[in-house]
Amino acid sequence: MGKLHAAALLLIASVASAQPQPQPSPAQKQQASNLVKQAIAKSQAGDHATAIELYLQAYALIPQPLLLSNIGSEYQQENKPVEALKYFCKYLDADPTGSNVSYATAQAKTLQLQMGNKVDDKDVCKPKADAAPLPPPDTGSAAVPPPDTGSGQVTGTVDLGAKPAEPSGGEHPGKGLEYAGLGVAAVGAIGLGAGIYFGIQAKNASDTITNHKATDPWPANIKQIEADGQADENKQVELLIGGGVALVAGGVLYFIGHSKASSAEHVSIAPVITPNGAGLAIGGSY
Repeated sequence: MGKLHAAALLLIASVASAQPQPQPSPAQKQQASNLVKQAIAKSQAGDHATAIELYLQAYALIPQPLLLSNIGSEYQQENKPVEALKYFCKYLDADPTGSNVSYATAQAKTLQLQMGNKVDDKDVCKPKADAAPLPPPDTGSAAVPPPDTGSGQVTGTVDLGAKPAEPSGGEHPGKGLEYAGLGVAAVGAIGLGAGIYFGIQAKNASDTITNHKATDPWPANIKQIEADGQADENKQVELLIGGGVALVAGGVLYFIGHSKASSAEHVSIAPVITPNGAGLAIGGSY
């Protein structure tokens, strides 16, 4: 089966407003941005071990919680459930109301079940005290009669080894993509709303200048009004475009997760950090 890679970039916040004091320098922001981009490329190429190292280096420079979720996803694709659960839970602890909570929660629950633990819905990072017992060891084969073919009674053997457990609660493997799609679409809706707000602000500034009477003196801060209006217009364009892209990406992720229930998709949502802001980069292969 081929690989499909989806990517979306949305301006969501200034790194300066998201990070505690002291603020990272522009050089640190640029270095972290480059590391994240390299990690995404390595992940898409299947080199998850290198992607993990790059994400850890970026996190050491600028501790964006979303990087923890991506590290968990990389460990999950490396088939290391203990490490994957650790980083998904670190993300949930660091950003309990973040945009990637639904995805991280779903993956933590899946990993607990994979390790044979009963899931505590109130805290998916801790298994219930009455953990599910491990499946019994394979005791070999036992003789069972095959269907009667009319030519006499014969005997055969059938393997009584443990059968893989079905996902709990009827959840299919694409559920994580569905959650991620909903989360990204929600971020897109927020971006569109912010874009509309800045558009109104820009229009108000434009109306103040356009409707000014020639006989009246200009306000003392007219240049500041003009500059603010232009800045609001730029933000409007960026947010409307980014919000629209995020809505489309969210819809695509949700549709793929819903329609490919039998496949083992993985999705990562990584922040792309620039000297002026931060964005979300969504990648998946299935």
